[in-house]
Amino acid sequence: MKFSIGIPCYNEAANIEKLLDRLLMFDAPGYILVEVLVIASGCTDGTPDIVGKKTKADPRIRLLVQENREGKASAVNLFISRSASPVLVMLSGDILPRPGALEEMLKAFEDPKTGVAAGQIVPLNDPGNFIGYYVGLFWRLHHRLAMNGFKAGEAVAFRKVIDGIPVNTATDETWIVMQVLDKGFKSRYVPGAVFYNRGPENLADFFKVRRRHLIGYHHMKILKPDWKLPDTMDNLKVLALLKDELSWSPRRLAFLAGAVSLEALARLLSWIDFHVLKRNPFIWPMASSTKRIENGL
Repeated sequence: MKFSIGIPCYNEAANIEKLLDRLLMFDAPGYILVEVLVIASGCTDGTPDIVGKKTKADPRIRLLVQENREGKASAVNLFISRSASPVLVMLSGDILPRPGALEEMLKAFEDPKTGVAAGQIVPLNDPGNFIGYYVGLFWRLHHRLAMNGFKAGEAVAFRKVIDGIPVNTATDETWIVMQVLDKGFKSRYVPGAVFYNRGPENLADFFKVRRRHLIGYHHMKILKPDWKLPDTMDNLKVLALLKDELSWSPRRLAFLAGAVSLEALARLLSWIDFHVLKRNPFIWPMASSTKRIENGL
């Protein structure tokens, strides 16, 4: 099975070399990594220089530069149009795969009915502080909901059966998933395909990240009212899982109550952003605290 990897980037100098090194170690019988396309969109931190040096060491790496920052969806579309494989893997520039993660995710496509697959995101934030607790809770809920349904995160693979996504969307993975499913394929969550990330580590970055995701869902429902939002937006399903997060620890109970309140506030603000203030941040401000990945991984 031939596959291509795409990495849309905006100022990912802190992690991109490490990510490329990890990806180029891939070696699994029956799977051929054809290319790694890095789309550097309006970068100002030397990301293109780092990737450019890597292209000289391995011809499978290709650097595509967008001089101006056009948003992640534009970079995703460039990846789809320039890729040369029947299966595409799209990764954020600030994650790292656990050894074997790519192979596990690609195995899903041995079933010809599978059109899209997603790996499990495991955050590296410290659960001992409130924001770290929230980030861990957020991705635990993603994982548990995906085990009984499907939810794509920052690592998604799909068959090249779509031409692209709207350039003004902030929910690229959801658009990819829904368009592939519309082609008659099915989705598969692969919990054994683990990718590490770092969520926001302060409230300012939290609101940058969460509000633009939520605004993207409001935007999608305007364009595609018949499409189903991810299960993470189903309040009843989420609340049913939260009972397992209850604890006798006053600290953890306070963290849980705070996390629920924070999410509710983010949803309210995103509704106001989109429906009242008419904001659609498909080109979003960078959350700098999400860019630090542990050296030991």
